[in-house]
Parts: sequence; C-alpha cells; structure tokens
Amino acid sequence: MTFSHVLISRPRHEAEELAAMLAPLGLEAVVQPAFDYHPLEARAEAPEAFAELEAAQPSDLLVFTSPRAVAMGLPQIPREGLWRARVAAIGPATARALKAGGVQVDVTARSGYTSEALLDTLARESAVDPDERTAFIMAAPGGREALADGLARLGWRTRFIMVYKPLPAALDRDALSTLAEASGLISVWTSGNAMTALSQRLPPATWFQICRGDWVVISERLQRLARAYGPSQIHLAGGPGNGAILAAIRALF
Repeated sequence: MTFSHVLISRPRHEAEELAAMLAPLGLEAVVQPAFDYHPLEARAEAPEAFAELEAAQPSDLLVFTSPRAVAMGLPQIPREGLWRARVAAIGPATARALKAGGVQVDVTARSGYTSEALLDTLARESAVDPDERTAFIMAAPGGREALADGLARLGWRTRFIMVYKPLPAALDRDALSTLAEASGLISVWTSGNAMTALSQRLPPATWFQICRGDWVVISERLQRLARAYGPSQIHLAGGPGNGAILAAIRALF
C-alpha cells in the first residue's frame, strides 16, 4: 500500500516532534491529541496521602509513571521525602527525566517500559514487612490502577499522588477533514484511553476512515485493544519513543 497521511494521537509536544521526523517520508501529518494535560496541586488533591509522602522513609518507594508525571509532580514533592525514599521510574524516558531533574533513580524495569515490567522487577526484590513500606504513585486521577493492584499483591501499601489531569483536546476539524481523501492512512496510538476518547468524539465517517487504515501501536497491550476496532493492519513499534515509532513506520515503505 502507498501511504499518504499519518494521524498522530499522542500528546501535542511529542506528536509535533514525530510529525517533523516523518516529513522526509512524504507523509502529511495530522496531529490530533486526544487529551491536553494540566497540573494538579497534589497536596490539595489528597492531603492525607501527601502528608504521608512528606514523612516517607527509606523503605518507601516514589513511583513516577511517565515523563509528564515527572514534569508536573517533581516540583511539588517535598525534598526531604524525595531524598529519603527510593525512586522508581516506569521506563527509560521517565528515568531520563528524573535524572535531568537531579534525582537518583533507584529502580527501573529490568526490561520494557510498562507497569507489568516494573512490577516484575520489584517482585524479584527481597521481601520487606508490608507494614513498613508504602509506594507513592505519581499519576493522574483514574490512572495506573493496574500498577496499584500489582503493588498491593506484592505487599505494598499504595497511595496515589495526583499531579496532573487530562482534559479532552479540541478537535482540529480542518486537519481531520483531510483524512477523508487519504489514499493510505497510518494512525499512531500510544494510549488505550486515546483510542477510546477519539473513537467516541470524532465524526463517524472520520473514525471509519481511520479504522480502514493501518495502525501503529507501542505495546502488546495496545495491540490487543486495537483489534477491537478492526483496523486493516496493526504494527507493533519497538517502544514508546518517537525513534521507535519512526522505525516502525519506515518499515512499512
């Protein structure tokens, strides 16, 4: 198939960066994030959990779930708790963001960049009295429930520290209208929530056109979710970074 257009649904900054990387392939990029992200005042959102975070101990764990959680959460974290407790990053990009912020990363997944990979790494650690350890998860409301459940199964007390929230992004209807004439369409998906949100918000004809094209996803979990929408082909990128997505799309030419 000859591809002419690419729909990029990831957050705007990363989407625009990817669009520039794809331009030499001759693809017309349509950047349509599902969400915009806004900081939350963590102390106000969960005062009791935040008070526990301020008193975090060396047996406790601060889990940063994305570079966004680092950008919006790190400035709010009490330095005393941050230096005392261990710090975990869910993937390489999150670890790099923490290190750029001057934070030592104590735990990263042995391989991969998902909640499951981090849980597998933590499961290999020596057991500690669960009454003496708490995992503080830096996330958005409603997110990372599977991570919290997995930590609880490993014996951790879990506390959510809400540092940002997603809000529906405005639809660029003029840009989306170009997809109706696309002779070959690739769609890039880095979030199951983005799939759900855009499937519900886009005009039915536009969504139908998207589902007729090829999809590129960043994990096996998203690959399974994508099958429910019935795209022509589903391609698995080697990771969540724009470089890995670019390599996956290049392989289609």
